[in-house]
Amino acid sequence: MKVQEIGSRGLLVTFYELDGYPTNVYVIQGKTHTFICDTFLGPESMKELIHYLEYHYEPYPYVVFNSHYHWDHIWGNCAFKSALIIAHDACRALIENHGQKALSAHEEYMTGDVTLVLPDLTFSEHMTFWEDEVMVFHSPGHTADSASCFDQKDNILFTGDTVESPIPYVFSQDLTAYMATLEHLLDMEFEILIPGHGPLPERSLISENLAYIKALAHHDTTLYEQEPFKAIHTINMEFLK
Repeated sequence: MKVQEIGSRGLLVTFYELDGYPTNVYVIQGKTHTFICDTFLGPESMKELIHYLEYHYEPYPYVVFNSHYHWDHIWGNCAFKSALIIAHDACRALIENHGQKALSAHEEYMTGDVTLVLPDLTFSEHMTFWEDEVMVFHSPGHTADSASCFDQKDNILFTGDTVESPIPYVFSQDLTAYMATLEHLLDMEFEILIPGHGPLPERSLISENLAYIKALAHHDTTLYEQEPFKAIHTINMEFLK
C-alpha cells in the first residue's frame, strides 16, 4: 500500500496486489465524514488503510463509495461494518446478480475473508454531501452502473474505471452514453484526475478515451488493432459482438 497526500484533505492509496494493475482508492477527509472511494480486494487490504486513517485522522464516520460493481472495487466493503455504502442504483442489483459468481471465479485474489456487502443507499443521477463538499454522480460507459466522485473543495475527480490508460475496457453496449459521459468529464473544472487503476494522468487521457469510444461507435478501429491497444480492444470487440 502506497499513500500519497492529494490536495488539502485527500489521500491517494495505491495497491499493487493485482499484477500489472495498480489499483487506486481515494480517501477524502470531509468536515463530518471520511469518504472511501472503492474498497479493493478485501478486508485485509482495507484494515491496513483503516489503521493508517485511525492513526493520522479524526475518527469521522465512514462513507464508502462504490464506483461500479466489479469485484476489484467492492470486496473490501465488508471491512467497514458501520459505514454508509453508496453507489448508483444499478450497482446494487449488479452485485446481487453477479457478485457471487465473481467471488468464485477470482477467489485467489481475496485479501482476507470476503463477504459481499451491498450498497445501503443508491442514487440515479447524483448525490451531494453539502457540508463535506463531496458529490457523486452517474458516469455510465465502462459499465452501466459506473459512477464518479468529485471533491468540490479541492477540484479532484475520481472516475473509477470510466477513464483508463491506454484505452478503457467496455462492459456496456451503450456507447452513446459512454461518449456523453466522457464529454461531460471534459467540461468539468477539475485539477487532478484519479482513475481506478494506474498513475495520475493528464486531462488529455479523457480525450484519448473518447476518441476510442467514437471509433468503436463508427466501426473504424484500425488504429486500435495494434499495440499498445490490441489486447484490450480485442476483449472489447468480443463483448460488443
